[in-house]
Amino acid sequence: MNASVIARIAKIVPLAVVTAVGIAACGPTHGEASVAASAPAATPAATSSATPGAGAVPTTPAPAAPTTEAAPTTAAPAAPAPAAAAARTEAKPVAKAPAKPAVKPVAKPAAPKAAPAESGGSGIGITFDGLNEGGQIELNDLVSFSVTWKNNDATGTRGVAPVVATQLYAGAPCARVFGSADGTLERKDASGWKTLDHLSQGTGMDYVINRNDGAFTLAAGESRTIEYRMRLSTANRPGRITIEADAPVPNSTDYQDMAKAVVNAALVDHRAPEVTGVTASSPKVGTTPAEFGFVVDAPHGTTDLRPVVGVSSAAWLTPDDVVLEVMAGGAWKPVELREDCDGLIAVAPTGLESNRRGDSVEYSFRITMKKAPRFDVEVEVGAQTNGHQAGRWNAFGPQGRR
Repeated sequence: MNASVIARIAKIVPLAVVTAVGIAACGPTHGEASVAASAPAATPAATSSATPGAGAVPTTPAPAAPTTEAAPTTAAPAAPAPAAAAARTEAKPVAKAPAKPAVKPVAKPAAPKAAPAESGGSGIGITFDGLNEGGQIELNDLVSFSVTWKNNDATGTRGVAPVVATQLYAGAPCARVFGSADGTLERKDASGWKTLDHLSQGTGMDYVINRNDGAFTLAAGESRTIEYRMRLSTANRPGRITIEADAPVPNSTDYQDMAKAVVNAALVDHRAPEVTGVTASSPKVGTTPAEFGFVVDAPHGTTDLRPVVGVSSAAWLTPDDVVLEVMAGGAWKPVELREDCDGLIAVAPTGLESNRRGDSVEYSFRITMKKAPRFDVEVEVGAQTNGHQAGRWNAFGPQGRR
């Protein structure tokens, strides 16, 4: 793919343009999931755990999921008789229960599960179970969860073509062009586990248009629960990802009023190298050489360990726009840049120091723009080893100092 083709793609795709500069092949991460909460319907519903194509719809009623942090209500008293009213003392107002303090999400894999919460007040409500809002998903782990679709209407039926997919992910391979997370998603049907065509949404709405796979009909108050399992590969970098469940109408192109629910989770990889000590000599990247550095630890092995540098800007960058150098052997050496779907890839010069297992190594780089950039240039630093990638940090941003 040449630079002109990629430039045209970048103008079409509604994503931030990312130019990645790395010193080795890309790598991955891991974690645990979370749940998006919304108010569950208070109408009792018949719950079905049958999977798509499993046959008859059960009719056993079950109470709706409990609403969390609901405000207490007091019924108005009946008007007293005139004689009793005179002797009646003034009633004191009922004190409302104090609001529960907000609970910060726990990032530990063993964090207790939050109660399932449902999105949507009327029409179709959607509930995640088995994923925790703000939790972790370990890269390369098989993660099981379920999604429930419920018809909250008082009367009538609704058709649902169930859809589950990750939203576009900045840590995905070729994220500059597509942003589709790498991995697999399976759904449990009546005949067993079925591998779905896509784990991630695309750049358009094809993932919900004219859908019919696994479609079902819900009577008023009825619900259907489907089991899923997902594996996000180590081709992804650690970061924050969103999983979305949707309720498009079967065989329809109208998605404007489609019900949806989301869960936000952190992708982590506990076997990836760690990046610390990020520093920069100036607040911005420009035509004057700006130095930056960082420390890499690889406690789980150092095979093919390399530092990684990524450069991004709102304007398209080519190898001719950027000069990147690395300190090796006591002197600044130019880093060759080449272009692929992830942007500009740096080819490591000979003599670049690597570390042994358990050692920490500090790397120093400097970057110069050949002409004044029209937009701010962001420089992200990371590392990779053994097919695992560290998360990236902004060397010239306040959040990058660690």
